[in-house]
Amino acid sequence: MIIDSIISLPGDKSISHRSIMLASIANGVSHITNLNDGKDLESTIRAMQLCGVSIEKDDDTIIVKGCLLKNPTEPIDCGNSGTTSRLLTGLLSSQHLSFSLIGDESLSKRPMNRVIAPLTEMGCTITSNDGLLPIHIDASSGLEKIHYQMPIASAQVKSAILLAGLGSEDTCTVKELRHSRDHTEIMLESMGANIRVDDNNIEIDPLSSSLKSFVMNIPADPSSAAFFIALAVLLKGSSLTVENILLNPTRTGFIDVLEKMGVQGLVSNQSINNGESCGNIQFIGSDIQSCNIPAEMIPSIIDEIPILAVIAAFAKGKTVFHEVEELRFKESDRLHAIVKNLQLFGINAYEEGNSLVVEGGRPTKMAKILSFDDHRIAMAFIILSLVSFEDYDIDDTACIDISLPGFFNILKDIQR
Repeated sequence: MIIDSIISLPGDKSISHRSIMLASIANGVSHITNLNDGKDLESTIRAMQLCGVSIEKDDDTIIVKGCLLKNPTEPIDCGNSGTTSRLLTGLLSSQHLSFSLIGDESLSKRPMNRVIAPLTEMGCTITSNDGLLPIHIDASSGLEKIHYQMPIASAQVKSAILLAGLGSEDTCTVKELRHSRDHTEIMLESMGANIRVDDNNIEIDPLSSSLKSFVMNIPADPSSAAFFIALAVLLKGSSLTVENILLNPTRTGFIDVLEKMGVQGLVSNQSINNGESCGNIQFIGSDIQSCNIPAEMIPSIIDEIPILAVIAAFAKGKTVFHEVEELRFKESDRLHAIVKNLQLFGINAYEEGNSLVVEGGRPTKMAKILSFDDHRIAMAFIILSLVSFEDYDIDDTACIDISLPGFFNILKDIQR
């Protein structure tokens, strides 16, 4: 199999969530194109509609009419989306609302204490299922300022606090443990919020006037692109170009790790879109080298580790992903899911404390992929199986619709 293709992909999922949420509280009408079309975004759109926001689709454009949010009349179902649930805690609290959040079985197992703690400190009254969903938050008494030292590297937690800070009594500060994706900061600044970033320290003032509405074409999601890029770099003689892909430095960790593995990406047509860097990037089939991936790189590749582990399976030597405990709190215990599937395909992979070790070579046997109902696990190991055997067998593919419903159509297109 050889690939020679140029592709366009749905918009970045992180930016898509934030664009819908912040447009909902902006002054005026926002127009958004290339919004991510996964089920997670459907959860965010339904949530804002329950709070009184008009969100309509006109051809390829999503039109959001900002308004004063109202208390939802029923619990907000966040589905499988951790971003929806955690960012809403901050956004809706900033509007001094009283609301409940629920989710599916997977989301209801993921920790919410990481946002409950700072929001409680800010004055919210919160009840939960022992730190899990369902959760009820009453912010009707207003929010106090907070100076918060992040105990973990999490863009979702950071964003929840910054969004809550929009409705606080005074300036709030967040000090990051390690720099995480900064889409919230970029979007808030572009919409007129008074936010200041100094290395890992972020300050945000309460809003003195409404955020400005915007027009945005969302660049392609690098976490989705990673699967197709992996297919190309693992197939000698192949070439793949992804058009208008997000190149935010907090999201190019995947590209940085590929460079450590001996794979170079060629960037062209780079530009700035609403404060976000984007451009085209091309990759060709390459020999893969093993490498060590230090803990400080993990926040920027946390969503790409499943497919990077697959790439590492074809490397010469041992690749170590250091301190990846956060993988245990995703849609599945991804650390376990990665190791289990690699072992099924004959790769020597194992957990070493909170690190992931992959001893490369090449898969030695065809296996049935265990998705663990996790979209990134499913897509990563479909790529591994296609590269090795030009076929795949998997227990379930429905979970892929969470982030990339067009995954199989794109695969067909690039293999023509």
